[in-house]
Amino acid sequence: MARAQKDTRPIADQNTSEAACTYAALILYEDNQEINSAKLAQIIKAANLRVEPIWTKVFEKALKGKRVGDLLHGSSGNAPAAQVATTTNAPASQQAKAPEPAKEVKKVEEPEEDVDMGGLFD
Repeated sequence: MARAQKDTRPIADQNTSEAACTYAALILYEDNQEINSAKLAQIIKAANLRVEPIWTKVFEKALKGKRVGDLLHGSSGNAPAAQVATTTNAPASQQAKAPEPAKEVKKVEEPEEDVDMGGLFD
């Protein structure tokens, strides 16, 4: 019977683990696949990386029920499509309206007072 070889690769640090899970999630999104911890782990392993299993579970829970495309394009990620379409179709007059420049407030300078320092600088 053949023994399974133990994975001897070092576990990636936090930043690398987060980046690996992020890129794996983007790959799954682009391929129109469900984002779950097993698929994330499979992609990360194929990239010759080793991350703590908690990271893939965290990303799975964070992205569950979210539309990744909406997250990428600045929407909340779980708003119905009708609401997104309604908010983006604002009249052109509202979109083109430039904000008014802030009015300058001139500060009145008060004259300096002589403060008695007790002969410190005499």
